[in-house]
Amino acid sequence: MNSLNRKKTKLFIIHFSTAGMVSILIFVGSLLFLAAGLAIAFRTYGHGDATIAALGFLAFFLNILGLIFPIRDARKRAKEEGMPVLSKVAIGLNLAGIAGIITIYVMGIII
Repeated sequence: MNSLNRKKTKLFIIHFSTAGMVSILIFVGSLLFLAAGLAIAFRTYGHGDATIAALGFLAFFLNILGLIFPIRDARKRAKEEGMPVLSKVAIGLNLAGIAGIITIYVMGIII
């Protein structure tokens, strides 16, 4: 009976993921870089193109860094533990950020 109680409580244990939290903070930082780039674009009427591009690339590489942390953390954990939900959310956010930045650059090249 004791082992059954242990199994029940094990289902409700939430494994906090420091790597997931760091990854989400990196994602928020990349959004701030993109917001700064947009502010420069609208304030200078497009004359700060190099600065805008640099901020975009910095946000892009921050999102890639945000992908690396939770993936490395998941590899270090035991297989029984699995990947924490926070890490999965962080990976999804960073992938969405990368896709958004690539879309913005492709639209900028086409238009």
